[in-house]
Amino acid sequence: MPIRGVQVQVEQVGPAAARRGERHGFKSALQRVGMLASVGVMHGCAQLGGSGVDGSTIRDVLGREPIDQLHMGVYAIDLSSGRTLFSHNAHRKFIPASNQKILVTATAMSLLGPDHRFRTEIWATGETVGSFVDGDVVVVGSGDPTFSDRYWASGSDALGAIADSLYSRGIRHVAGSLVVDVAAWDSATVGPTWEVEDLRYGYGSTGGAFAIDEGEMELVVTGGLSVGGPADVTWSPFGTRDFVRSKLTTAPVDSSTRVRPDYLPESRVLVLEGRAELGTVDTISVAMRDPVRQSAATLARAIHHAGIEIEGGWRVHWTNNDEPGAACLPDSGLERTASELLFTMESPRVSEIAAGILEPSQNWMTEQTVRALGARFGEEGSWNEGIDVVEAYLVNEVGVRPSDISARDGSGLSFYNLITPRAIVRILTDMHQMPWAAEYRDAMAEPGEDGSTLANRLEGLEGRIFAKTGTISNVNSLSGYLLGENGQEIAFSILSNGSGLPASRVRRAIDEIVQALAR
Repeated sequence: MPIRGVQVQVEQVGPAAARRGERHGFKSALQRVGMLASVGVMHGCAQLGGSGVDGSTIRDVLGREPIDQLHMGVYAIDLSSGRTLFSHNAHRKFIPASNQKILVTATAMSLLGPDHRFRTEIWATGETVGSFVDGDVVVVGSGDPTFSDRYWASGSDALGAIADSLYSRGIRHVAGSLVVDVAAWDSATVGPTWEVEDLRYGYGSTGGAFAIDEGEMELVVTGGLSVGGPADVTWSPFGTRDFVRSKLTTAPVDSSTRVRPDYLPESRVLVLEGRAELGTVDTISVAMRDPVRQSAATLARAIHHAGIEIEGGWRVHWTNNDEPGAACLPDSGLERTASELLFTMESPRVSEIAAGILEPSQNWMTEQTVRALGARFGEEGSWNEGIDVVEAYLVNEVGVRPSDISARDGSGLSFYNLITPRAIVRILTDMHQMPWAAEYRDAMAEPGEDGSTLANRLEGLEGRIFAKTGTISNVNSLSGYLLGENGQEIAFSILSNGSGLPASRVRRAIDEIVQALAR
């Protein structure tokens, strides 16, 4: 069953011409330079401390060994007046790690709107007579990032809802194929500046215009009957039967289970190497690496289990240069004289998606949002188009200096991202001025909040700090909103690079700075 406001709709969406008009309108808006009165404050001279801020303690933290070896930037302002409360290297660029997600979620909330929902359209082509479709069933992907257990029982359950909706409309037999149309996005799955080793794991999962379970696959690994024998593996979502090839062997007791996944793109197979401990069952999450095809296969399986026969099997429509043959659909290269929109699956609201990104620091959903922005306001759903949209909006409409930002992905996994503390505070200030300011603030992590990245940090500031964490190798960051003891509303950004220290040590220093800002 769907949860968190997932909806099924049957109304027709607007024509392609209307969507093109929206894109043109946005591009026209990006020709204008945002002239916000408070920009001057953000770019003004630095001040070391102000009313209600313990600047002395902050300077002591920054000058303490070994924190004094870090590259650190700190910027904090009073949101009511725009006055600088503390500034240290606020104009310098840093790798932000997951603070990069602030850029994407702020852009999505502003351009799409907090009430926007991703729409996955399900069409029938040819004639539909009773329970018989004399054509194809076409699923048009929009990059909906919510087909997972964060919003449903599971990604497979979300696809089961599509199958059940087809069945409830009386469809029992399809003469053609199940076509999953992802032509609105390019077929690249890997972020252009990511490290190869990251691609094995959930935080480096890849996506597409139709993908489920946040790009991850859950493996259940069971040790065999005897040492040296094969281990047993099952997986979900279960798409194509031959997708996982296990080379796992059974190891002696107390050996521990170790699994290394390797994706072979030429054969589209995920090979598992390693060992499973005798007599144990372990559940391991790995990146799916072929998310669109495996999600399409999972949907086909769900439709079959619902009692609907599809004669032509399933296929993915990748580009508008593919051979025509399924539907006359908006913005699609698929052609057929008759088509009918059967129903539309709608995601939760963008404000809920922002919470799903910011609170737990979810990489995959962020990258889906980047590419969706590219598809909506650029030429296609690609990283380059999406990042261009984000940067253009933040520079031309929010007032971020062009020299203060250089984005390469949305999640912050890339070491090529660069931004200044004052740019992040500028973005936070702009969001604070929006009608949905409270929704955006509440989408961030909070101390003591179960499942958030601040669940075990900043004890004593519960209900007073709403912030985004960030961690990759030698990079730690924290930016967000803070309520001072005197009721002062503060926007702040703390970025640190080149630590060479355990992340926990740097986090403690960052938290000391926050505590000083809060006094």
